[in-house]
Amino acid sequence: MVFEYVFSNFLASFNNFVDEKYILSDNAFVRSGKWSLETAIKFPLFNRKKTKFNEVNRYLRSQTGDYSMKITGSGVCDRMQYINPKVYIDMNDGVIMEIYNNVEEMETFKGFHVFATDGSYVEIPNHPQAREEMGVPSNNEVETFAANARISCTVDTKMDFVISSIIENQTVDEITLALRHLDDVKNKINMNNVITCYDRYYNSTEIMLKTETLNSYYLIRGKTNTFKKQQQKMDNDKKTDETFDISLNNAKIKNFTTKN
Repeated sequence: MVFEYVFSNFLASFNNFVDEKYILSDNAFVRSGKWSLETAIKFPLFNRKKTKFNEVNRYLRSQTGDYSMKITGSGVCDRMQYINPKVYIDMNDGVIMEIYNNVEEMETFKGFHVFATDGSYVEIPNHPQAREEMGVPSNNEVETFAANARISCTVDTKMDFVISSIIENQTVDEITLALRHLDDVKNKINMNNVITCYDRYYNSTEIMLKTETLNSYYLIRGKTNTFKKQQQKMDNDKKTDETFDISLNNAKIKNFTTKN
């Protein structure tokens, strides 16, 4: 079974991620203790979302084999803040690459992986550091600014896998994030047998051009005013399906080459 093989390989190579490059402070995890770097990195993967005190001690005892050992929830929180979340992004990327290189058990549509890209706004912790990181302006006497960010994902609609995800300043537009997803996904998966679907807000020549350069495929839902002349011609000809050429002006070409 491919999935069993992939995840057993992941667990076997887990220690590759127990690396000092994922520590955010030079002073963290410098001494041996109850809550080691390996234990800390593993914890979110094995957390069963129970009461924090009971859960951390159940987990700690299972890791050490010492059923008298205890640690406080605050002690765990203190140590976990020094783990770079990029370790979990790297883990996810590694598993995704392994899975899509072994596609025998993958569910597809006529041999194509069907991906979908979309985004939304999300509320982030109303903390000065989080606000600064996401570019949220400071409140003033005239106006207050909600602590929001923009999230965007590309997912495999047949397998429910997150292929690429981004959290970014809420002023970054969806088109820019979609292009970043394409750059990210191309480094993990062969795009030749992928169809990526978008809603009407992604009606973009740049996305079309980018996908074409990757020898991949796309489906974009159009707005009512998208290619209005061509739609009108189809109505006049009483056609529901038609192929037509898109003219690229200098502005569109320049915009695309600037972003890439």
